[in-house]
Amino acid sequence: MERREEKKLAWRSWPANALTLTNLGAGALVCWWAASEFDLGWSPAEWLDSLGLLEAWMGITGADERRVAGLQWMLLVWMFGQLCDLLDGAVARWMGAENEQGAMLDSMADLVSAGLAPAFVGMALMMEWQAIGVLPPGWAWATLLPLTVVMAAAWRLARFSVQATSKNPDRDLETLDFKGIPAPFAALFWGGLLLIWSQCNGNEGDWLWLLGLAGATLLPLGMVSNSPQVGLKHWGANRKWDLVRLGWLLMVLLVCVILRPAGVAVALISYPMLGAISYRLLPKKTH
Repeated sequence: MERREEKKLAWRSWPANALTLTNLGAGALVCWWAASEFDLGWSPAEWLDSLGLLEAWMGITGADERRVAGLQWMLLVWMFGQLCDLLDGAVARWMGAENEQGAMLDSMADLVSAGLAPAFVGMALMMEWQAIGVLPPGWAWATLLPLTVVMAAAWRLARFSVQATSKNPDRDLETLDFKGIPAPFAALFWGGLLLIWSQCNGNEGDWLWLLGLAGATLLPLGMVSNSPQVGLKHWGANRKWDLVRLGWLLMVLLVCVILRPAGVAVALISYPMLGAISYRLLPKKTH
């Protein structure tokens, strides 16, 4: 009887696990592409070219440079993985297949796609900014700072895995979802910087290294902190927080459309602020 139930659970688990493993694979590809070439974008472009898909992809995106097309492809793969990460928990709940193994697998996938991948992309971007003279003189050491992202992600995910399976998990759907910035936000943050960088010409992106510095210092500190944050995975659990999430997403979309690259930067900064403001607005009894 128990074996039959285990088989049923295994069958119900495979759709969510497939999404989780897709996220893991996408993160691994981003790591490979970011580490393969000093100049970001060439490696994924060459990969597309080897499959005979580069010209078609450049036609779809309107990119007139192989490097830009490669950056866009890297971003698409990375964000597709993050979309799978956003959906896997909901699919597991819908299929009645939530279990500790799935939760651990999700954390392992996030460590690659939201820990290693942002660190690799961050170091590659910092090296590019150093090569073109954007980083201040004597700041070569800053190219290693993004390694703090994978360290913080490992700490954050280990803490969450322990607390999520304990009797007193750190997320409370009646208030805020998490303590500390969720690891997937690191992927969104550095993916956002990569998006802005791909759209910049000339000296337009000279200020990005400042955001990169914040992404390699303040972001990891926020990940390992106990500051309350609003998660984006628990739709339907609480109507009030669904409205908060929806309002923030609509605001982000509007800002990105109006301000373009600068809007992406504003959207990235707004997420940690959302948690801090929401926490202040909560009734005292829920703190």
